[in-house]
Amino acid sequence: MTPTETAAIILTGVFFMAMVAIAIQTAENQRRERQMQLLAVRNQIRGTEHLLDSLPAEFQTVELKRLLISYLRSLWHSASKLDRSTGHQQALQKLDERDKEPFSPPAFPKDQITLFHDRNTAQRNRALIRETAQLINSLKQQSAINTQTCQVQLQQLKNAYVRCNCDLLLQDAQQALSDRGAQVAVHKFRSAQKQLQRLNTKHELDTQVFNLNQLLEQLNEQVNQQRNEKSLHEKPEATSW
Repeated sequence: MTPTETAAIILTGVFFMAMVAIAIQTAENQRRERQMQLLAVRNQIRGTEHLLDSLPAEFQTVELKRLLISYLRSLWHSASKLDRSTGHQQALQKLDERDKEPFSPPAFPKDQITLFHDRNTAQRNRALIRETAQLINSLKQQSAINTQTCQVQLQQLKNAYVRCNCDLLLQDAQQALSDRGAQVAVHKFRSAQKQLQRLNTKHELDTQVFNLNQLLEQLNEQVNQQRNEKSLHEKPEATSW
């Protein structure tokens, strides 16, 4: 074998090894890319499942529930293309079962003026509403839902967001009533009352508005009574000659 032939064989071997290394690196890069894509899809699945599971029933609708379930189906299909061992068939079956579950919003609690019992719950639910609205806007940008559906859902979520704000305002009013009395608190109650009345176009908030109106009547009576008593104390006594 001549030196030239030996050199050619060596070069061929080097070239072959280089091609093998490139192929291995390409495969590794593709594997990593799939893993990154799969991780992103799984994060989207967890986030959407969290919204579906955690958003208060008072703020859910049949349409919103179906929208979230439909989006989850598409995410699981995407995950299955990236990794066949994702268990997507079981996940899809559970989504089908959940889609068939009957749904009706719960009635407003009797003798309450707030939907939630404490500020933390109202703030947490307000954050969930904001996340849901962000998701719907994202789906709109991806052309995954039509504009009309998007607008309807966003308007309903906007109303839910205002209801959470009203809950926070009412809880502030209750605290003010406890600390400083009816005259200070009544203004906060009235502000929440006006906001709820504007939202109550379909009479879905009748119970809450009625309970709040009753409370305001009682507080107005207290304020008027306090003013009358103050006026009597401040009135100068008649001088007798």
